[in-house]
Amino acid sequence: MSGGCGRRGSTLLELLVGTAIGLLVLGACVGGVSAAARLVRAAGARAEVEDTAQLAVEAFRFDVRRAGYDPAAIGLDGLAAAQSDQLTLHADLDADGTLDGSSEEVTRWVCGTGPPRLSRIIGAQSLPVAAPVTRCGLRYLDGAGGELVPGSTGLDTTDRRRVRRVQLDVAVAPAGSGAAAERTAEVALGGRP
Repeated sequence: MSGGCGRRGSTLLELLVGTAIGLLVLGACVGGVSAAARLVRAAGARAEVEDTAQLAVEAFRFDVRRAGYDPAAIGLDGLAAAQSDQLTLHADLDADGTLDGSSEEVTRWVCGTGPPRLSRIIGAQSLPVAAPVTRCGLRYLDGAGGELVPGSTGLDTTDRRRVRRVQLDVAVAPAGSGAAAERTAEVALGGRP
């Protein structure tokens, strides 16, 4: 028989140390994955709010640019109402010489406060474009760039006819914490030099 016995296996202490090290590594991995998931969610929320603000501005530009489209020459007033928190735009899009109030020929943009959102209203249908908003307002500029300030009932007919550019200022808040996505769009009113 041989006098020396070789070591053949692990002791209980070695198994416990190995298990503890494995658990520490696993805990670090779970923490890292959790932190990465939070970062991805935050980046996704930020991207979503930036996209929402940009899409709101692009839709606003589209509507303002086509306001006043009047191929039948019915004397259409493209800017039918102008207040600091809302405006109404007219365009004879189907060129039939009449305005259809239930279609995009009459479009309203409203900065609402309850709930705080920017909406595009066509007929009886209100389409929330951006929500929640922390800032939303409209400004009206004449040909020289001077601001025409609406009173409590909005701009009168004479001042509305002087408007050459409309400005939307909006800030959309992210779902969680973080800075709002801010956009300002100044758009030439359609049909006016």
